[in-house]
Amino acid sequence: MDTGSHLLLGVTLGGLAMAVSDPVIGDPSSAVYGLFAAAIIGSNAPDFDSVIRIRGYESYLLHHRGFSHSLPMLVGWPVLLTPLIAYLFQAWDHMLLLFLWTMAGVVFHVFLDFFNAYGVQCFRPISRKWFHADTIPIFDPVMFGLHLVALLLWLLGVMEAQAVFPLVYVLTFLFIGYRILVHRLMLLAIRRHYGVGGYSFLIPGWLPHRWGYVYETDQTYIAGSIRGSLLKEETLFQKGEQNDVVQAVMGSDGVRSFLAFAHRVHVSCQKLQTGYKVELRDVRFRHGEKLPFGMDIILDDHLQVTGNSLGWKKKLWEPPFT
Repeated sequence: MDTGSHLLLGVTLGGLAMAVSDPVIGDPSSAVYGLFAAAIIGSNAPDFDSVIRIRGYESYLLHHRGFSHSLPMLVGWPVLLTPLIAYLFQAWDHMLLLFLWTMAGVVFHVFLDFFNAYGVQCFRPISRKWFHADTIPIFDPVMFGLHLVALLLWLLGVMEAQAVFPLVYVLTFLFIGYRILVHRLMLLAIRRHYGVGGYSFLIPGWLPHRWGYVYETDQTYIAGSIRGSLLKEETLFQKGEQNDVVQAVMGSDGVRSFLAFAHRVHVSCQKLQTGYKVELRDVRFRHGEKLPFGMDIILDDHLQVTGNSLGWKKKLWEPPFT
């Protein structure tokens, strides 16, 4: 999910930590605040790897949501962070609770990232594959609004923490379960329409009944939308050319990094005055007839790579909002 959502859900998870643990700890307020901080920090710790962006977008794409979101780091982050939190809040007597709530934040962060379209390498070192359940958008306004209302109800004194935070997390997991159910029903609708021979995947929209889809054939990607039970084809992308120019870029480090992340790619090639330009586009991030996320590679007349650019070919305020 986006950073703002992780931060907000970390705060409400901290509220849940206080609500559940307050009877166990008793009155030492510093320890309770420590649990609050542990949940917030744990909920954002996996994204500390964003500092890799200073090495360029290619490194960011290759490493973000990688090892920091892996199986070892589900425990590694709490091991690293718990002593620091215990020191800051002088809560050494409650190290186990601090550890558990820090881990809860880390696990919940990775859990949410797994369910959106961007994906996460959550099963490293067993597998370096990117996993994405394509169920929740990177920013989910329903979930964000639910947690914002819960936080305001608590801050304004309308509801006690012991009531509002358990309730909001029950509703959150029910909503995620509903999203998963709708996702399965939408996939079944696509397979009934096109058959089961090709590969299909969904792109979650902001509202649970609105989704995009891509159906893959041998030569094309058929893209469309689903609104409730209505399926509508909107555009078609050829998979692209396979020629000597395209083959010349496939072995470069940047392209290998991109292809490890983007499993369904539209390829195009054009002749320039001084060489060639190959465009690779990730079809997961389609908006209308545009594929704004991808990589451009420039080659000379001898098919030697002379430059490349990786990232979004759109304005910040234009969709898709990732």
